Amino acid sequence: MKSISIILFLFIVGSLTSCGGSSSITEKAPTNQQNPIVKPDEPETELKNFSKEDVARFTMSSIMGQPSRKIKVRHESDLYYVSYVRKSDSQEFNYKIKIEGKKIVWANIDGRWRDGQYDERISYEENGNKITINQIFSDGSVDAKEYKKGE
Repeated sequence: MKSISIILFLFIVGSLTSCGGSSSITEKAPTNQQNPIVKPDEPETELKNFSKEDVARFTMSSIMGQPSRKIKVRHESDLYYVSYVRKSDSQEFNYKIKIEGKKIVWANIDGRWRDGQYDERISYEENGNKITINQIFSDGSVDAKEYKKGE
């Protein structure tokens, strides 16, 4: 009976630690910070070569693996509504995005905001004519995708 309890315990621990994402760029984030890319209470930032609509479009492209040119964005109040049609089955997907400083939070159009303890942390960095969307997962792994102006 004791060995069954140990196996069950190891299975549960293994299941809890296997959450996260995979990507072409994966590395461990420092563990001494909540989010090394986004500083808490970061002030609103001025984009130089990109718009917030670009940030919303590239964010959803990065998360969902869809071509950025196929993603449509509309802005209402403080939210960005993002949609695309999946080529393989012509199904439409709709999301909403909040951009706060360099921090990005998203949700399904009728779902919860992905800002919980185990949700990835998303931010962006603008560098000249390139912008990088960074996702930091709860296991510390990082996925960074870079986009160029005009994509």
